[in-house]
Amino acid sequence: MSLTESVRQYAYELGADLVGFGGIDRCRHAPIMMSPQGLFPGARTVIVMALHHPDACIELGGEEHPQEIGPYSVQYLMNSRLDEMAYRLGTYVERQGYGAMPVASSNIWRYNQYKDLNAIFAPDVSHIYLAVVAGLAEIGYNGLALTPEYGARNRFVTVITDAVLEPDPLLPPGTVCDRCMLCRQHCPTLALEKEIDGEKVLKIGDFEYRFPNKNLWRCAWGEHFDLDLDLKIPELVTEEVILENVRQHGSRAGEMGQCLKFCLPKALRTFDRTYSKTPLRKYGPVPNETAESRAVSARLLARAYAGGAEDVIVSGTEALRQAGIEPDAILPGAKGAITLVVTCPSAAKNDEFWSGAQYQVDSLCYDLTRSLEELGFRSLMTIARSGSHPREMAGGNPTGAILAALPEYADREAIANTVVTRKTLLSRRRLVRDATVQWDCGDATADLTRHLSDLARQLGADLVGAASAACLDAIAGQLRPFFDGEEVLDAHDRSSLFTPWEPEVTSRRRRVMVPTDHLAGAKSVLVFGLRLHREVLRWATRPPAEAVGPYAFQTYVTHWLGAVIGYRLIKRLEELGHAAVLTTDLTGTDSYIASPRGPQPDLFSNRFAGLAAGLGYLTTSGHLATPQFGLRQRLIAIVTDAPLTPSPLYAMDQDRMRCATCSRPCITSCPAQAFAADRISLTCEGHTYSFNRIDGRRCDWVKRYALQGDGGFKYLGSRVDLPAPAEITPDALASALRQHDPIKKYRPVAAEPCVLNCPLSTDA
Repeated sequence: MSLTESVRQYAYELGADLVGFGGIDRCRHAPIMMSPQGLFPGARTVIVMALHHPDACIELGGEEHPQEIGPYSVQYLMNSRLDEMAYRLGTYVERQGYGAMPVASSNIWRYNQYKDLNAIFAPDVSHIYLAVVAGLAEIGYNGLALTPEYGARNRFVTVITDAVLEPDPLLPPGTVCDRCMLCRQHCPTLALEKEIDGEKVLKIGDFEYRFPNKNLWRCAWGEHFDLDLDLKIPELVTEEVILENVRQHGSRAGEMGQCLKFCLPKALRTFDRTYSKTPLRKYGPVPNETAESRAVSARLLARAYAGGAEDVIVSGTEALRQAGIEPDAILPGAKGAITLVVTCPSAAKNDEFWSGAQYQVDSLCYDLTRSLEELGFRSLMTIARSGSHPREMAGGNPTGAILAALPEYADREAIANTVVTRKTLLSRRRLVRDATVQWDCGDATADLTRHLSDLARQLGADLVGAASAACLDAIAGQLRPFFDGEEVLDAHDRSSLFTPWEPEVTSRRRRVMVPTDHLAGAKSVLVFGLRLHREVLRWATRPPAEAVGPYAFQTYVTHWLGAVIGYRLIKRLEELGHAAVLTTDLTGTDSYIASPRGPQPDLFSNRFAGLAAGLGYLTTSGHLATPQFGLRQRLIAIVTDAPLTPSPLYAMDQDRMRCATCSRPCITSCPAQAFAADRISLTCEGHTYSFNRIDGRRCDWVKRYALQGDGGFKYLGSRVDLPAPAEITPDALASALRQHDPIKKYRPVAAEPCVLNCPLSTDA
C-alpha cells in the first residue's frame, strides 16, 4: 500500500468522516504567518480530516433560541475528538519517518493584528480554508467550508507534514453552495448584510473562492463573546463595543451559529416543519428493519464494548416511558435509547480518571450516533453540560432516569451517556463482566507487568516502565530537604468572561508525596509517556510564523489523552483484582502551564516517577530525558497495589556527558531567571543524578501566569511583559495579573523556553 493510502486508511480508522490531501503549492497565496509553510518550513502536504455533526443535533439544536443550543453541544466533544485524531495521525506519520505538525481544532487565536499579519481572530492556520486546499470542500457564501456530503455540518482539523502525498482534486467554486441565502436570512447579528467590506477572495490552485468580507466582531457577538442576541446590536461593532456591552450586560450563553444550522447543499436539502425549522439532510432509501440481520445491532454494541463500555443498556420506548422519559420530547419519532456506562472504582476517583472516562463514553456515544445515521436512522446524542452551558440542559438528559431504575447504581459512581434513536430497539442489557464469575486471566496474571505494558502501547502510549513504591519512597526522602515547605502561589480569577482579572491569590506550602499518599497499600507505579512531535518543538515561536499554538496543543492533548489511556489501564487492573489511581504529579513537585484548555500539568510532570521506572535520566533543567524523545514527552503515573516487576534504571553515563558539556540554553533562555546556581543530587539504586534547583514562583510567573512575553504569550499578541520582581509576593502577583487583556486572558498560551531551547528536544 502506498504511503498516501496508508495515511488515508489510518485517518478513517481514527473515525474521520472525510479525509483529503493538498500540496503546499496550493497554499502559496496564504499569509506566511498563517500558512502551513510558515508554521513548518519544509512542509510538503496538508492532511485534513473532517467530522460531521449528527443531523438531529443540528436540526433540534437552537430551535427555540440560538443561545439555547441543546444537543448542538456535541460540537465541544467534536473539537476534542478532532484534536485526538490530529495528534494520533501526527504520531502515525512520525513513525513512518516523516515530520508532522498537528494543529489544534479550535480556540487558539490572534485576536488582533500581529506584526505583518493583517487579520483578526486569526488561528495558526484556517482549517476551513485548508479543507478547500485538500479537496474536501468549497467556501460557501457564509464563509464556511461546505462539503457535498454534509454542507456546513462539518468540523475540520489539519496535520502538516513533509511527506509527499498525492493531492486530491479541488472542488470548483459553485459545486456545493447554490446561494440560497438561508444563512443570511437567519443570521441574528445581520453579519452577512451589515458592515460588509467588499469580498474576500481565496486563491487556491486555478480557482478563486469569493464570499463576503464580514465584520468578525459583529459575527462574534453571541458565538464567541456570549452576549445576549436579544440586545440591540449597534450599527458599528468593534472590540470596544463588545467589551462595553460585556461590562454592562454580562454574558448569556454561547450561540449555535445559524449560518451552519441552515446550510445544506440543494441536492440534500428538504424540510419537515413539524420536526424542525432547519433544512433536513436527505437520507437514502428507508431501511427495512424487518429484513435486517440481527448482526447489524450486534456490531453496533460490539464497538462500544471494544471501546471500554462496561454496561450497555438498551431501552425500548415502553421502558423509557416507565422510567418517566418521553422519547418524542427528546427526538420526535424516537423508538429507543442506548446508554453506555463506565463505573468509577472508589480508590481511582479523581479529576484525571473522571475526565478520561467521560471523554471515552461521550466519544463512543458519538460514534454510535453516526453509525445509526449511516443505517438511515436519525439519532440524538444527549449532552448534559458543555463549556458554554454549565447548567443542565433544558429538557433533561435521560441518562440519570435510566440509571435510577437500576438498584446497583444507587451507591456507585457511574459515568454514562445516552443515544436516543429512531431505530427500533428491544429492551435488553449486556454487562461486559459478571462479578460473580471467576475469570481465567491467563498471561495477564502470569506476567502482569508485560500485560499492562502491551495494553498501554495498544492504547497509544509511546513509553512504558514500572517502579516499586519503595524506590519512589527513597527518592521522595531525598527531595524533601529541597521541596518540602516551598511556597506556591495559586491565583484564581473571580471575574466573569471577557472582563478584567479579579485575582484571588492564596499561598500554600509544598509537600513531597509518596505512592501511599495516593493509594493505601501501594506497591508499584506504572509510568507511561506520550510523545510531543519533533517538528512542533523545532518551530514553536520561531519565524516565519512565530506560532506558539501547536506547542500549546501538544501540552493539553497529551494530558487528556493520557487520562483516557490511564482510565483504561485502571479498569483493567480492577478486573484483575487490583486497586489503582491516576496522577500527573506523583511527588507533588511539579506545576502547571497556561493553556487555552485551562491550566495543564507542565513537562516536569512525573519526572521522578519516570526516572524510577527506567525511562530516562535527569537533565540540568530537571526534566526527564528519554533516549527516544529527549525532553518531548508527557508522563502519566498509575499508583497500584499490584506487584509489578520494576524496570531497570536507564544507564546514562554518556548522556550525562552531553548535558555537562552543553552551553545550557535551558538556563540562559529562562525569561524569569528561575534557575538557581546550586544543584540537587539524589541517588537511586547506585546511580547518582543531579539538576539545578528552580525557584518555583519565578517559573510559574512565566509559564503558569503568562506574565513575561518571551514565555510564549506575546506570540498571540499579548502586550503584557512584566519582569519577575526580586520577591514574588501574593500582592505582586495579583497586581501583575490585573494587567492581562480582558479578552486574551480567557485563553492564555505559554511555552516552556527551557524545553524549546534544549537540543535534546529536536535531536532525539
